Amino acid sequence: MTEAQAHPPVQPRRRTQRERREATVGKLVDATIAAISDVGYAKASVQEICGRAGVSHGGLFRHFETRLDLVVTAAQEVGRRQVANFLERTAPFFSGGAEFVEVLRAIRAASRAPLNIVWFELLLAARTDDDLRARLAPTIEAYSADIYTTALRIPAIAAQPDDIRQVAVFTGLHLFDGETFVNAVYPRPDLDDRRLRFVAACYESTIGG
Repeated sequence: MTEAQAHPPVQPRRRTQRERREATVGKLVDATIAAISDVGYAKASVQEICGRAGVSHGGLFRHFETRLDLVVTAAQEVGRRQVANFLERTAPFFSGGAEFVEVLRAIRAASRAPLNIVWFELLLAARTDDDLRARLAPTIEAYSADIYTTALRIPAIAAQPDDIRQVAVFTGLHLFDGETFVNAVYPRPDLDDRRLRFVAACYESTIGG
């Protein structure tokens, strides 16, 4: 008996229909996110997405009735990844002990993640697209709630007075979001550290007030 006969090659397991479907959907979602990041929402056409995913137009519409359905699914995935990134960046501060400016530095790093630009593109498009705005509303609400819940695990943020805690969290987050958006075309590294320290001082001034 030859070696090949004694040890016949193991045939790869054929993927199930569900696994093939999930793989194709994953490719389309990843391609949509990449297209919006690279060329913007308006130019992330079905043709652009299919070319990046290596999936035919028919293949796309077998899984999604419309481009909007695919975009909404991609937005949900962007939100999930953003929350995971925010958690990873801020987790080292859950036990306390760090300067608050370092906490803010980590939050700003999360805001400057490339995926946040995709989020901005979707929000900007939703401003003038009623259908997109309505479809994105539940995703935006869930995303905001998850980010807020995560932020409250940071002692310095949880220590904010009850009546301003939510305002303080989203004021800081929106400041960094706006900073990220402007930085894409007009970076101001000379202000980065000074801005962090200014915001940290504002937060710290309210604790115990």
